[in-house]
This record gives sequence, C-alpha cells and structure tokens, in this order.
Amino acid sequence: MKNLISFFTVLMIFISCNNSLDTAPLSGSMNESDEKTAIVRKLAKAYTNGTFEEAKDYFTSNGVHYVNSDEYTTDEIIEGYNFHSVLYDEIKHIDPTVTTMYYNNGDVYTNQWSDWSGKSKITGDVYKNTFHCWWKWEGDKIVSTKCYLDLTDIMKEAALYQEKMSQ
Repeated sequence: MKNLISFFTVLMIFISCNNSLDTAPLSGSMNESDEKTAIVRKLAKAYTNGTFEEAKDYFTSNGVHYVNSDEYTTDEIIEGYNFHSVLYDEIKHIDPTVTTMYYNNGDVYTNQWSDWSGKSKITGDVYKNTFHCWWKWEGDKIVSTKCYLDLTDIMKEAALYQEKMSQ
C-alpha cells in the first residue's frame, strides 16, 4: 500500500509539472463555445441561405478578405459569397468545425473548415469541395478573412451562368 501511495504521489507531481501553460506568443487557448465562434457559425448559416449581407453587422467596412490569393473588400466578398446562391441550390456545409483561437500575443482568429456541397441551378449536378477559412478579429469586429478552396467548379458554374444570361 505504501508503494502504491508513493507511486500516485510521484505521478501527481509529474502530471502537475508537465501541465504548465505555454506562454509563447503563438500559443494560447482555443474555444468552441464562445461568442465569436457562434457568430462565425451564424455567418456560415447566412452564407448557405444566400443572406451573407448579415456579415456587415460583424465585418469592418474597410476589411481585407481573401479567397486563396485574391484580395477583396468587405462589400466585394459579401457580394461574391451571395452570388454562390445564384449559381447553386441546396448549399450545405457538411460536418463543419469552428473554433476560436486566442493567442498569447493578443491575436484572435476563428478557424472554420468543412466540406461544402451545392447543386447547380443550371445543370443539376451536385458539386462537393473542401474549404478552410480563418476570420481575424479586432475587438468585436472581423477585420480580415481568408478562405482556401478549389475554385474550379465555381468558375465553371459562373461561366455557364454568364453564357445563359447572354442568350
């Protein structure tokens, strides 16, 4: 019994010594249940509903937004994301993961990744894609976003849409 108590005492000391917080600038804490995460989930829902103009309540007017390496203003990114609902029906985010990272250096980012699907309004084809986005916060406003995804299918649908509209 004495050996068992000694073992657990040493184990508890070992665990407590290894349980220190990392204070490096790019370390921090992650939260899935905070208000910022809830806002990004709300904006994701607005996107799938074709009502992404709700983002104006949370984005700064002079924000800088990226899709891959292309830069957009706040108005341009909202218009672009809403345009997806012109091209597709049944837009969905499949099994999304959304968390907010509070870095020790003061930076705050909400990270979002998911599979995406949408049904072409022109051909009826269903497309699937994977995307990864971050949303940078300053206070209670989003000042920048960056999303990475393969644009091949979206560009194809946009070309079909332009062709249809020119007829």
